[in-house]
Amino acid sequence: MSLDPVSRDSLVTCQELSKTYDTPSGGIEALRSVDAEFALGEITAIVGSSGSGKSTLLRALAGLDRPSSGELLISGRDLGVASPRDLRRHRRERVTYVSQKAADNFIPHLTLAEHARDLPHLGESLLADVGLGERMDAKPIELSGGEQARAAFALALARETPLVVADEPTAELDRDSAELLLEAIRRHAGTGRALVVATHDPDVTAIADSVLHLERGRVVDGGMAVQAQGAAAPAAPPGAEDAVEARGLSRSFMHGGERVHAVRDASFTLRRGEIGILLGRSGSGKSTILTLLAGWHPPDSGEILWAGEPINPATLPWAELGYLPQRFGLIPELTARENIELPARLTGRRDELAPRIDHLLEELGLTELAARVPAETSIGQQQRIALARALVLSPRLLLADEPSSHQDAGWHDAVWQLLAEAATEGTACLAATHEEDATQYATHVWRIAEGLVEAG
Repeated sequence: MSLDPVSRDSLVTCQELSKTYDTPSGGIEALRSVDAEFALGEITAIVGSSGSGKSTLLRALAGLDRPSSGELLISGRDLGVASPRDLRRHRRERVTYVSQKAADNFIPHLTLAEHARDLPHLGESLLADVGLGERMDAKPIELSGGEQARAAFALALARETPLVVADEPTAELDRDSAELLLEAIRRHAGTGRALVVATHDPDVTAIADSVLHLERGRVVDGGMAVQAQGAAAPAAPPGAEDAVEARGLSRSFMHGGERVHAVRDASFTLRRGEIGILLGRSGSGKSTILTLLAGWHPPDSGEILWAGEPINPATLPWAELGYLPQRFGLIPELTARENIELPARLTGRRDELAPRIDHLLEELGLTELAARVPAETSIGQQQRIALARALVLSPRLLLADEPSSHQDAGWHDAVWQLLAEAATEGTACLAATHEEDATQYATHVWRIAEGLVEAG
């Protein structure tokens, strides 16, 4: 296919587009009479708070969900009444969809090179452009969340379909990695593609030719821009005990016949009542440190101290350790409330902790969603459900992997405020993140690059 620039004609037109999902908890009106156009050669940013309908609109454009009413015209064809055969052709030839869950964009047992083999020149070139030229032999599970996000978007661009829709492609990326992706977006929009990106990243909206604001499924003027208020970093009370200490932790693994050092001689201490941040770009070793502290993987060397005593993390009392994984780990059959209260049920404390569960639902904007299962909520809402579950037992230590990566500005602030609240109640919070602005909430900041941890 040619990458020569083409005219900036309208490719997609939405007229009175609506979508209602029928769920066990009732009808969910995700889109309400949306009017919009998306032109070839332009980048459109779709913005709005979590649950505003951004992902639903993208899925409709991708031919993954049929609208309930209205028209969705793509190259003059109405997808709302298209046959299954035409929808398959649309997904195969006209559109590429990049899921917000980066791992969902891959076939797990294939390497990046194997994903790109039908796009041998452009696929490899774009992967190199986003900093993954040396990871071609890696399978998705061997990549960090940020590396998966970059690879997914590069492979999507390599398909050269006229329409590319991407759901929060920079959510898990540090600033340098995001800039590589933004450069690829700019370059390929100029070749005549229509790129539609759901985002809460101001750097994405800054390069967009147009911005579509959604709130509660409707197009609004200006949207709801909420600025983070910031907070004083919590300080441990005098005499607070150490919650966790790492002494010379190292972890390596084999990749492509070579040993890769993910963490090298990491040492730090976090006391109860403090917030510590592991700050670094994707692939730097942040998540590996959290998995070592949680006992998911043993260190090659070094030791972990719990309340001042050496301990094997695999034997930690699980109720003392809260964990927010980057992929959430929610149980799909349980409602939001049931997911949150699960640790309380397992410890026989559900009735005792009911007021705390109500408080967490309220603080994280989940009260109205309590009866919905995860699939009936947005990715940002799912992340907040997982955070509430991790905090419900007021653990001694909370490990949080990119806790605000899928949040808009307002909920980003609310997440960190809730971590600060947990710290004042005696929880030691250790968060891995690429977000520089999160340091305003931290008692300690440890920067990590290529597995090496340094204070400051």
